[in-house]
Amino acid sequence: MTAPRIDIDTIRRLPKAVLHDHLDGGLRPATLVELAETVGHTLPTTDPDALAAWYYEAANSGDLVRYIATFEHTLAVMQTREGLLRTAEEYVLDLAGDGVVYGEVRYAPELMVNGGLTLPEVVETVQEGLAAGMAKAAAAGTPVRVGTLLCGMR
Repeated sequence: MTAPRIDIDTIRRLPKAVLHDHLDGGLRPATLVELAETVGHTLPTTDPDALAAWYYEAANSGDLVRYIATFEHTLAVMQTREGLLRTAEEYVLDLAGDGVVYGEVRYAPELMVNGGLTLPEVVETVQEGLAAGMAKAAAAGTPVRVGTLLCGMR
């Protein structure tokens, strides 16, 4: 006997927890394209759908070097206050849209200082973006709580 199939909408409505997520690993393709244009960073493509496919292929290639190389592009747009605020806020809103009620996001602040922000400014800005996302999600009736883990690189 096979179990009944559950449709994607039902899965989205179920409460979930995300315990290991990288802030720089989940940007919306359209956001990545817009922010890259703003900071003058060249992407493999400026078509959001093609960019999503490019990321999907790299993530599923079985090639760790290829996968890690994709972060060059996400990190390039996360070097400004505006980029960090937007990516953090959208991160929370995307979680809420998937029915996540608790999330833990991690990132390495020292990878986000190339645009002139200090380490404390990076952390404060990300926290501000996460708080804005949590407030918007709660106002929309989909509250989510997000905690932060900072990664120290050696």
